[in-house]
Amino acid sequence: MRQHAWLNAVPDEKHAGKGEAPRAQSRLARYRKDGVEPSLPDPGPAAYLVEYLWDVGPTEPAGMGEAPVSHAQLAAWQANLGVELHAWEVQTLRRLSRDYVVQSHQAQDPACKPPFGELYRSPRVEDKIDAALD
Repeated sequence: MRQHAWLNAVPDEKHAGKGEAPRAQSRLARYRKDGVEPSLPDPGPAAYLVEYLWDVGPTEPAGMGEAPVSHAQLAAWQANLGVELHAWEVQTLRRLSRDYVVQSHQAQDPACKPPFGELYRSPRVEDKIDAALD
């Protein structure tokens, strides 16, 4: 399976602030703990856009949380790096950012299914299930 460099940029846990209860371990953190490589779609020839998204954001701060990357943020990123994106690339980056924000909110529910691939089951749980059925 192909390694995705941007996967290492994904935060595996959010740390609670003072006075807040600690959050449950994220799905990615459970994968890493069990030594399992998550099943990820191959971005194909648009892989560079995923790299750009992680370089730009993938979100920006907003009032009470995170918002998709704005046109202004993308314009500043392009100007700073000397990158000139086509209109369809900007639209794709904004769409990826919007989808990331939506999924990150939905994923706070422990029952949320992954947006792709199959549900993850810890190898330890699978072993226990197999042992119970033998």
